[in-house]
Amino acid sequence: MCIFLLLPYFDMVHLVLHGFMHAVYINLFKSLIGLWCGDYKGLDSGTSDYVIPGQIWCQIRIETRQAVRTILAEFVQSIPNIDTDFSSFTAEDNTFWLTWLVPYLLTDHLPEPYYLHLLDLINVIKVCTGFGMTREEIGDMGTDLYKWCLIYEE
Repeated sequence: MCIFLLLPYFDMVHLVLHGFMHAVYINLFKSLIGLWCGDYKGLDSGTSDYVIPGQIWCQIRIETRQAVRTILAEFVQSIPNIDTDFSSFTAEDNTFWLTWLVPYLLTDHLPEPYYLHLLDLINVIKVCTGFGMTREEIGDMGTDLYKWCLIYEE
């Protein structure tokens, strides 16, 4: 059962047509990478500074490879090169990279308001994919997710 169904104002049919995996780990993940690369639907960063330069993506690729080498295969497979082979990322790759590696990989590369916004998303994802939730966490998650979406749309 999807944890979102416990929220009183959440309508699965209208709000999440493709489920959590598609909505977050595939679609949102690709949108965020596109924004951070400066290659999202023809948009530039405008007056904001959230685009991560190419040489930094090369460094992120190297750090990703180094991290994955030290993690047991039961937790993660080999992740494709995010710098040059992003289209080969699977939902499983996206899940692991976004949830567990990004908080460390983007620490000094994504400006603070965008980095903190990303951490808010990761916290929501970890709560949603955890083994259990309290009623308080369900209420907080609904509010946190709503706030995150409002800021994302800015």
